[in-house]
Amino acid sequence: MSIRHVVLSDLHLGARDSLLTHVHGDGAIAEGPSEVLAAFANGLRETLGDQERPQLVLLGDALDLGLSPFGDVSKSFLQLLDACFPAGGPDLFNREIIYIAGNHDHHLWRIAQDNGFLTQLESGKIPGDLDSVTDIFGTPSHRCRLMESLLLHRPHLHDASVKIAYPNWGIADQQSGRAVVMHHGHYLDGMYRALSNVRGFLEDGEARPATMRQLEQENGPWIDFLWSDLGSAGEVGSEVGSLYGTMLSAGASHDFAEGIARRITGGLHAKLGINPKMPLKYGVTLDNLIRAAVDLTAGRAAERQRDGYGHVLGEEEIADIGWYLGTPMAHQMRQELGDVPRELSFVFGHTHKPFQDELLVDGFDVPVGIFNTGGWVLDEPTLMPVQGCAAMLVSDELEVASLRLFNDPTDGTMAPVRVEGSGRANRLADETAEAVSRASAHWTDFSNIVHERIVEEADKRTRHLLEASNEELREAAE
Repeated sequence: MSIRHVVLSDLHLGARDSLLTHVHGDGAIAEGPSEVLAAFANGLRETLGDQERPQLVLLGDALDLGLSPFGDVSKSFLQLLDACFPAGGPDLFNREIIYIAGNHDHHLWRIAQDNGFLTQLESGKIPGDLDSVTDIFGTPSHRCRLMESLLLHRPHLHDASVKIAYPNWGIADQQSGRAVVMHHGHYLDGMYRALSNVRGFLEDGEARPATMRQLEQENGPWIDFLWSDLGSAGEVGSEVGSLYGTMLSAGASHDFAEGIARRITGGLHAKLGINPKMPLKYGVTLDNLIRAAVDLTAGRAAERQRDGYGHVLGEEEIADIGWYLGTPMAHQMRQELGDVPRELSFVFGHTHKPFQDELLVDGFDVPVGIFNTGGWVLDEPTLMPVQGCAAMLVSDELEVASLRLFNDPTDGTMAPVRVEGSGRANRLADETAEAVSRASAHWTDFSNIVHERIVEEADKRTRHLLEASNEELREAAE
């Protein structure tokens, strides 16, 4: 058995609070991989050994376009290339990368949609509209032009490519009945289905869409507007600073939501002549609806997933996973495969809380294996107990194993890198655990470097918070 795919999510390259972004002391993006990134690549290379190079799957929010300028993000992506595809050294992965866009890099899918439409126009066809979604299975036909343009900055990667899929991509073996499907995870989170919720309210109907196409058509523009391009939004983006940090405070979240809502309603009135006080239903005005939707998005719903530090999933989140797998995803899999797979593994990220488990889902005979990648970004001054990171490994037999990389240091000690399955028998997990053990010296170095970086970042943020508090106290005294 060999590892066929390595799935990484939530790298947030370009973000200063990502453990992978290499920055100088003054905050400028540096050349070459960070210590954490280099140590990870070394550990994984040693673990893989001399087997055929697996395919890298970037499962959303790999680029921090939501909060970081395009230039910083681009320089940091080159750091990833230098670690995984070093000039003059052995490649860590094969040279066809699969990219599945998330919420913070949804803009890449928007670019791919436009390019796909233009390509058809140039071939003499006039499509009916932009592609809303891609097929789940098969090699994606869309290209990620931003990343492929960056590949040109590394001449030795002239034959590399980046194929983009959205919002899902997977591999199926109809003979064995197994399939693995990957989704960044944002559509499992009700805050990213805000416009579907509005539509459900106005129609007194079911808010959760029945198909992937409907899900993306209703909510894609919303995600692109508020979550995927703030890094290049000039004053608005810089005022937000860090959306994660804003969400950690209910007051700050509410203030941010109010500011965004004022911009929306003011723009509707000034540019389109639409009165935001116009009644819609039950005495609710357009202004009320917009403010409620934005406040829910920037505040309370965000806290549900990111601030639930005592658990990886709550009841509502489990219900959302069941809906996503059992309704829009099952609908698309039946269209492409004729039926749902007998044995499904589902991989997602987004929450920054790695775990693996099994979940009973209506319509599936066998419990679905659920795997979360966690993330590489520090949402808080330090990690909370359930936060951390994992890389997902997919075998040629479509078994999935979680390479658990790090979690919150307990009593100042990092748990060692280890391999875990979802609970069912898993030969991949057993074989990879042996390979990780053989590479233990490299993984110990990785754990020590990660721990040092977390402590360093925690100290820096604590000093920043204390300085801000002292400044507020001085201003209040004056």
